[in-house]
Amino acid sequence: MKDQLVAIDINLVPQDPFFTTKLGQTLQWSLSVGRYIVMFTELVVVLSFVTRFYLDRQVTDLNQSLQQKQAVVESYGELEEQFREVQTKIADYQQVEQQENIVEVFPSLSQVIPNGIELNELVIYPDRVSLSGIVLSQQSLNLLINNLQLSPDFTNVVVNTIESEDLASSGFAFKLSAQTGEPVVAPTAAPRR
Repeated sequence: MKDQLVAIDINLVPQDPFFTTKLGQTLQWSLSVGRYIVMFTELVVVLSFVTRFYLDRQVTDLNQSLQQKQAVVESYGELEEQFREVQTKIADYQQVEQQENIVEVFPSLSQVIPNGIELNELVIYPDRVSLSGIVLSQQSLNLLINNLQLSPDFTNVVVNTIESEDLASSGFAFKLSAQTGEPVVAPTAAPRR
């Protein structure tokens, strides 16, 4: 057994009796753990530094994209102004057309509405009129409908409702509408030979 080597551990650094006390052991533990805390903190700092470069690049890209899109939007500014002017002109034209229609429709309505009819609501659209009101007798209501149908100024007369006003009254509440302007004539097919 003489051939076996025995491991000898030689420690030339003398043991400090301070590290055997509770305070010494706590200090030794905090120094060893402190190294890991410092390394972790440095890792976080390096990661935040790298992230800063990445985020700065994203901000730069977004700013460039924003500037490009802003240039495109500004290039359409003149077109938008022209479009708004055209919209304003169309709205003005429709209003003038509505006023002309009102001027034309009032005399025609005054000719076709017989006595004994009380209008509650009269709405004049560019292409039609809508009437609602109360009539005291069935004969006056029939006369109104016939006058509207026979008038060249109104077409497509539609009676929406006719209701008895209430039990104490002998009148009827009505609502009807009619197209204004020229009657639309459907084209006829040519005869076959």
